[in-house]
Amino acid sequence: MKILRLIKRSALLIAGMSALFTHLVAGQRKTTPQPEINFTAQNLASAVKLSKQIHKPIFVDAYAVWCAPCRELKRSTFKDSKVAAYFNSHYINVTIDVEKPAGADFADRYEVSSYPTLLFISEDGKVMKRIEGFVDAKQLIAATSSLR
Repeated sequence: MKILRLIKRSALLIAGMSALFTHLVAGQRKTTPQPEINFTAQNLASAVKLSKQIHKPIFVDAYAVWCAPCRELKRSTFKDSKVAAYFNSHYINVTIDVEKPAGADFADRYEVSSYPTLLFISEDGKVMKRIEGFVDAKQLIAATSSLR
């Protein structure tokens, strides 16, 4: 009887330790971050200043939070590995909510009236290219070909 209880306790102890080990190991797994466009600049003024310093054009995503195509851009196109790699190395990336006060000023200045609107802006603040509406990864990369 004693031996049987000892075996049961040992089995429970081993099962408990196994579960704890599995939990600890699972918590230590590192997930690889998904590639996506890094929108680094906080506003257009800081982006233009940085653009002049490092001689890179600016990519602006002008969006509204309620806009379904805007959300789809963020969910798919901006997370495409080729798009992310290209835009992160060739542009200063800015995202602007056009319904906030600073965004409304931006929308007025750059005549943004449909969403999403993607703008490619030179270091002197001039629009080089405008895309209105959703584009997939291939379309976005192709759109930059005239800017190279």
